[in-house]
Amino acid sequence: MKKLLILLLLPRIAAGQPLSDSVIQRIDKLFNRFTITTPGCAVAVIKNGAMVFSKGYGMANLEYEIAMSPTTIFHIASESKQYVAFCMLLLEQQGKINLNDDVHKYLDFVPDFGKKISILNLIQHTSGLRDQWQLLANAGWQLDDVITREHVIKIITKQKALNFNPGDEWLYCNTGYTLMAEIIKATTGLTLREYADKYIFKRLGMTNTHFHDDYTEIVKNRADSYMPKGTNGFQKSILNYSNVGPTGLFTTVEDEAKWVMNYEYANVGGKELINRMHETGVLNDGRKLNYAFGLTIDSYKNYKRIGHGGSDAAFRTYAVRYPEQNLGVIVFTNLGSVSANGMCAQVADLFFTAKLIATPPAGEAPDSNFLKRLQGNYYSYRGTLLQFGFDNGKLMSRSPGQSTGGIEWKLVKTGEHRYEATGLTIVFKTMSGTDSIKQFAIENPYSTLEYYRQPPVSQKIVPAEFSGKYYNEETESYYSISSKDNKLILQHRKYADIPLAYIAPDQFTNSNWWINHIRFLRDSKGKVIAFEINSGRVQHLLYKKVK
Repeated sequence: MKKLLILLLLPRIAAGQPLSDSVIQRIDKLFNRFTITTPGCAVAVIKNGAMVFSKGYGMANLEYEIAMSPTTIFHIASESKQYVAFCMLLLEQQGKINLNDDVHKYLDFVPDFGKKISILNLIQHTSGLRDQWQLLANAGWQLDDVITREHVIKIITKQKALNFNPGDEWLYCNTGYTLMAEIIKATTGLTLREYADKYIFKRLGMTNTHFHDDYTEIVKNRADSYMPKGTNGFQKSILNYSNVGPTGLFTTVEDEAKWVMNYEYANVGGKELINRMHETGVLNDGRKLNYAFGLTIDSYKNYKRIGHGGSDAAFRTYAVRYPEQNLGVIVFTNLGSVSANGMCAQVADLFFTAKLIATPPAGEAPDSNFLKRLQGNYYSYRGTLLQFGFDNGKLMSRSPGQSTGGIEWKLVKTGEHRYEATGLTIVFKTMSGTDSIKQFAIENPYSTLEYYRQPPVSQKIVPAEFSGKYYNEETESYYSISSKDNKLILQHRKYADIPLAYIAPDQFTNSNWWINHIRFLRDSKGKVIAFEINSGRVQHLLYKKVK
């Protein structure tokens, strides 16, 4: 009877139509650059509810010359999130939580910010919490250091502010998924690893899958990760995480295929729960997100696309479904220079029956004189930079310092001073005669950012007024500002010296992702008293000048 029950719980898998030799050859051609001398990829394809293809290319381990296979175990990074979101829905189904509950109901170590943060806010990245990896990096951790659950919890308890009020904006946040792992422990007595194994992996027959909560644990048949070194070589990219929730799932493409098929068959969770996994978030002002329960729902070539990727060390992973084509594609790679998302798209292209053409937005295009006025560099107080150029009648956005090429922005006028481009609304606010545009706002489904034209490099920077030591209580870390050749240098005891580049009055940028936008603050007399970090997933992290 017990054996029969286990068989009933395993996923129903339809008999898949085998792929033709020509399709297999075309898939092989996409991955033929991965050889016995390179890291590689593992690939699986699901068609009409069945896995119809799985294969490995290149090497799982270069040192011991171990080939990649569809049973190679990968760390899949942020792809883990949909599993955690699924666990929260299972907990609600079991009557242990309500997704609208305040997280403080279950976790007393989370600081009281004076605002309700719901479990749903954690799931859909609308909590306003600062991101754990960036906080740890500010505190001096490098991401190949050992990072444990305890390290993350301690830095969360020190926080004094949010990036924004819960529900006001969307900003990707790993912290929320660590907290959900803690909620599972608080309500069930089981770790995330134990809970997911009991209620998901065993029931789906995912025998090579677990949440890896001990970085010292030996796992047979696992892939190592590599980054390019020079033009022909590779170097290892180390991962020492003992923190699960936002990351940490170990699995294979063949096991993940069983998970992908559960979205169709609903053997675990049931249809109602599966439908809820696809409910996208709504902000306080009514804006609808394209992020659901650890899943991004958007389109590719105008086909509906449901997926999520992951990136840790040099692992790059992506699993995607195209429901209108009854197609799923999974690509895991252990080479950091490869886009798993892009490789999934190339595989999917082999199965699409036709390319749907999107209807362009209605409205008139601006004349070239208007577009020319946009040329130049812009900054926001969130630390993001934009550079526009004008080439052959086209408005191009470029990376800072890029002089040619870029991505074309096709603007269409939709109202007074309002334009649309690739899903964004751009509102032009301040113009300077006929020469240039000084300020504009970009509204997207997640947030609104004001951009300002960068002024000429100031000749009035006095390094001495910025120099000194600065301390932040929330990360318990010090940074120092010094000068060299009349330029400011940011220093930390664990990092190489960081030159600061001027972008606007009292604002500087640099090449380090965790601290790449610094804004100095002054008192009423104009004296520098602090700086704050507004960078990526951490905003208004205040470092006070030590007297």
